[in-house]
Amino acid sequence: MKQKILLILLSIFFTSYSQKIEKKIGEYKIKKESFFIENRKKISKSEFYFDSSGKILEKIKYGRHHYNKLNIIGEIEQFTYLDEKLESSAKYISSCKTCEYYQYYSLLKYGFDNKLISEKTYRKENDSLFMATEYIYKPNIKEIHFNSSIYYENKYDDENRIIEQNQKYEGNNKTRWKKEFVYSEYNRVSKFQTYYGDGKENSEIEIITYNPERKIISKETVREKHKIKLYYFYNRMGIIDKIEEYESFADNKYELEYVTRFKMNKKNKTIEKTTIDIINSELIGE
Repeated sequence: MKQKILLILLSIFFTSYSQKIEKKIGEYKIKKESFFIENRKKISKSEFYFDSSGKILEKIKYGRHHYNKLNIIGEIEQFTYLDEKLESSAKYISSCKTCEYYQYYSLLKYGFDNKLISEKTYRKENDSLFMATEYIYKPNIKEIHFNSSIYYENKYDDENRIIEQNQKYEGNNKTRWKKEFVYSEYNRVSKFQTYYGDGKENSEIEIITYNPERKIISKETVREKHKIKLYYFYNRMGIIDKIEEYESFADNKYELEYVTRFKMNKKNKTIEKTTIDIINSELIGE
């Protein structure tokens, strides 16, 4: 009798869940898990679903802001495409163990040259506008404006590589912070500097190193008295397999603090290099 009741309850739960969130399954599923080295504790867990060309279809994040148990889903994001361009997305977020999911959806609009010109995010419950983002293009410049007091200005070279990023105030175009980029054959070096004017200015150096195939193999971030260095490892197909994160304080030697591992559901399938590059970009965030 107890087993019968349990089966009924599970059936009700999954029926209710499926009514709220439409499940999408792609060609490739990749699980991402991070561990704290000192006690080998798992601290984060996510799942990614991609189509056969590498486009992200769904992201699932486990654990919630006020209930960080990794056996419960905290956030789901789903993506829909039209003519190879991202057309819309839906997001479901819950912040505590018994909280309902807050639901949002985003609609994207493109210009005649297929460049993204606007993205609007709405609250699902009443279709009210939550955030509006506008993209403005000028020669070698892209501006990203929000419904807020600041905007971003990105500058690019003739190879379409970003060379400068500024966060500015909408009213007077005054720069809050600037990030400048310099390139060499196997490196990208960037310098970040704030201009808040509060006497607590911050600066940061970031050094990214690539292998001859243009895959990231390391990223070092240097701040005052604190350094972080990431090492990237790939499987035989070229998909990211592991990331090791080291930290150093007050000029002490680097110590391994975290390890992130990736597991793919189809290891023996041949995948196009362009597809691998798209998947890696999503998983690594670069």
